[in-house]
Amino acid sequence: MRILILDPAESFRLSARPALEEAGYEVRLRRDADAALVEAQAGAVEALLLDLDAGESGVLNFLRRYRAGGGAGIVLVSGGSATAPLAGIALREGADAFVRAPIEADDLLLVLRQAEERERLRQEVARLRATLGARGLEPLVVAEDPKMRGLLELAARAAAADGAVLITGEKGTGKALLAQAMHRFSRRGDGAFVAVDCDAAPDLFSPNSAGREPLSPTPLPSDPQSLWRSANRGTLLLEEVVALSPDSQKHLLTRLGGRNGGAEPGVESDVRVMATSCLPVDGAVGEGRFQAELLQRLRGAVLTLPALRDRPEDIPALVTHFAQQVASRTGRPVGITPQALAGLQAYAWPGNVRELRQIVERAATLSPSGKLDRSDFPVLAMDHPGLVAAAGGYALKPQVEAVEKEAILRALAATQGTRREAARLLHVSLRTLFYKLRRYGLA
Repeated sequence: MRILILDPAESFRLSARPALEEAGYEVRLRRDADAALVEAQAGAVEALLLDLDAGESGVLNFLRRYRAGGGAGIVLVSGGSATAPLAGIALREGADAFVRAPIEADDLLLVLRQAEERERLRQEVARLRATLGARGLEPLVVAEDPKMRGLLELAARAAAADGAVLITGEKGTGKALLAQAMHRFSRRGDGAFVAVDCDAAPDLFSPNSAGREPLSPTPLPSDPQSLWRSANRGTLLLEEVVALSPDSQKHLLTRLGGRNGGAEPGVESDVRVMATSCLPVDGAVGEGRFQAELLQRLRGAVLTLPALRDRPEDIPALVTHFAQQVASRTGRPVGITPQALAGLQAYAWPGNVRELRQIVERAATLSPSGKLDRSDFPVLAMDHPGLVAAAGGYALKPQVEAVEKEAILRALAATQGTRREAARLLHVSLRTLFYKLRRYGLA
């Protein structure tokens, strides 16, 4: 890695440069800020070290110009204790880390390597997002919720590791989509991706399964060895793996743990195994329905997709995405009212993203005006059980709040958003209505 040190006073010449060069970095020491900026923005270096003691205006101006010009390298800033407030500003302006001066070699190298790892992970997540989008898996890219962003970071690391992966989550959360994306993102991306529904073929790995007619609508290989051959140098996804029969589990465990993966002599075998489950696998082990050792083999990495009701921040972007897909197919614009969007965020979504996609696509296709309102979504009816479920089961307070929020939305819809008239319909003061709007995030 090439590092540019902007050091007008040459205070880093003896402290930072030797340590960096000894660690294998190529160091370029520069005193002139303008020349250094041209060099950095040209992509000639991957990291920069700036001296905060050189003065607030010069350092911050350099940093702002570098980032504004598209500079994407790692930026470290360093200074004494008196520069701590300036360091805080620099970090907000786009610096990646602060190194306290006088610089200790070990501290500098540690901070730099941590910044390198963060940048590497950021690039991997960006590549994973690009892979998802290019493969038509955009519902996984739309992630404003911190849980989903963290999951994508973990998925990017797990995809590169090439070990077994267990993906859990409710039905409709996108487990198979995530597995497919991880396969495409991994070194096996050009190989086969073979997905098998274990619910439909519970005896898949049993030696006596040959000749049986599986319930799966997807054609399956005639015997277990054919299955492994079809996925060779690729990925085998076992959907709802808990459904495998005890005999099939036993032979799968042998396959995963034996020499040459338990394959027949002379049969090449290089298969990455991923599995999904909408049921708690640990619970199945406790009940004796799933082998504990097999679970240990499968969960090299465990990814749990959150239910859609637990990440309502992502619903507006998902709705917009699904509506735009319909618009591109039909050639007419599709919009959605704030009242309808708020209602969709309040709904429980027992079918998760899959249900949301189906409902939005149906509404967008059938709407005569192209402007989707609450009336276009039957699930938003006042007595729909999903609204009660979203409110928190049978607890009284959440249910009362859900009904109150629903009443406010109906009043706003009836008055075309006129809050004074809505307050009159609700028999509350305008001040009370404003309070409720802020409380429920409707303002």
